[in-house]
Amino acid sequence: MNPKAMLNSAHWIMAATLLSSLLIVYIAYGANLKLTIQTQVFLHVGLIIFPVFFKISYIIRLSALKQLGRPVG
Repeated sequence: MNPKAMLNSAHWIMAATLLSSLLIVYIAYGANLKLTIQTQVFLHVGLIIFPVFFKISYIIRLSALKQLGRPVG
């Protein structure tokens, strides 16, 4: 995959996983909803999974920046 496409994909994945994580936090803790146990478990598992994908996409972003010769920091 070319580095420019990798960088673009990493940015999109980072944005999507960040928004998903924030939405999960709002639904699980901020909203006054009566949730079933299954829904609560799903939300809490999602709260672990989405940040993992965020971190992986950040590493892909760093790799793409390095391949493009751009400053990483």
